[in-house]
Amino acid sequence: MIKGFILKVLSVAYAMIHQHRIDLLRKKFNVPASVSINDISLEGHIIIDEFTYLNDYTRVDSGDHSKIKIGKHCAIGRFVHITSKTHDLIQPTTDELNSTIRLREADVIIGNYVWIGDKVTILPGVEVGDYAVIAAHAVVTKNVKPFEVVGGVPARHIRFNESHYRFSSLSNS
Repeated sequence: MIKGFILKVLSVAYAMIHQHRIDLLRKKFNVPASVSINDISLEGHIIIDEFTYLNDYTRVDSGDHSKIKIGKHCAIGRFVHITSKTHDLIQPTTDELNSTIRLREADVIIGNYVWIGDKVTILPGVEVGDYAVIAAHAVVTKNVKPFEVVGGVPARHIRFNESHYRFSSLSNS
């Protein structure tokens, strides 16, 4: 009986701590209430528009001199990594003369209504067009056009999603 009570108290405490963490992320990054952000990591200058959801264990991080913008109604899978910074090949590690790692930064812009599958990596400087689809496990190193479906390592064009176009707001204009 006491063991059950202790487990219940710990469960409630964990839920409160988890909700507090989410509230802090919402406040720090000005994330709209319509955006789902459970069990994710946000770091840097990040803008997330309404009705987007980021699934568990997703990491979005920008550098000091770059930003990441994610549009509205995006569906972002589990274990996705979106970054606007990476090591510069001129000096990718530290050495005896240089104690800091040199970084290369470039903004990442993800359009509206984008679907990003599980375990995708999006690298600095990439722009993803509206209604694009990125297949699971892809590594995106180049821009993705609107309605384009890409996949692979590195991500390559698979096709254009004409079915999605018929249901988009663009087909009604």
